[in-house]
Amino acid sequence: MLARGLSVLCETRDPGLALQESTAIERWGYYGEPRPEFPGFFKRLACAARVRLPEPLGASGVDVLEAIRRRESRREYGDMPVSLEQLSTLLFYAAGVRGYELGWPLRTYPSAGGLQPVEVYVNAWSVEGLEPGLYHYDAERHELCLLGEPIPRDRLASICLDQEHAGDGSLALIITAVYARTASKYGARGYRYIHLDAGAVVQNVYLVTEALGLATVVIGAFYDHELCNELGIDCRWELPMAVMPVGTRP
Repeated sequence: MLARGLSVLCETRDPGLALQESTAIERWGYYGEPRPEFPGFFKRLACAARVRLPEPLGASGVDVLEAIRRRESRREYGDMPVSLEQLSTLLFYAAGVRGYELGWPLRTYPSAGGLQPVEVYVNAWSVEGLEPGLYHYDAERHELCLLGEPIPRDRLASICLDQEHAGDGSLALIITAVYARTASKYGARGYRYIHLDAGAVVQNVYLVTEALGLATVVIGAFYDHELCNELGIDCRWELPMAVMPVGTRP
């Protein structure tokens, strides 16, 4: 399959089409080799501090059909800060752990093979009840792990190809995917699946912000390696997938 992908690359000069061909499933071949070891469901990070999140809201008064109907990409944000309770609710329903079955965590988003590659970082500028900072969402404990100072607003906007709204709002969610979790079962085909998983989390963020009366938009254009450097991650194994500024509505 790799040889066919290289052939497509030589023919079209399009790495996207080459990747599609390289990860195609054939009856005589299954997902490709080699496959990395499964690194575990959760990241273990050294935290400068931990913040226990409040219980997420159980209801918002907006049903899922109404949230889907009203869902909208919003690039303008109000001056009022997002509350810690709203952030807790957003994180839990977007990518939280809702229970366990046979020792496996059950998440609020669907995942290929149940391997759960998605990680969420919170770049908090003005969240009521939370010190500004760059945090990692510890879904296992429903806590925030403080990693350091927040990425400055203008810096994040610059990383996102000078899209000013990337640095607006109360916070920005930065969504990544740990490739080895999915590739441990599916090999190179897992590269496709992590995008499906991340897309499910993105839609969850959209629907929860809509239900909470907040605003967000998904950004997929950014300088990958600069964003990875700000997060302190290795782009080869933990891939940046999306940036989502979140704020109150004007």
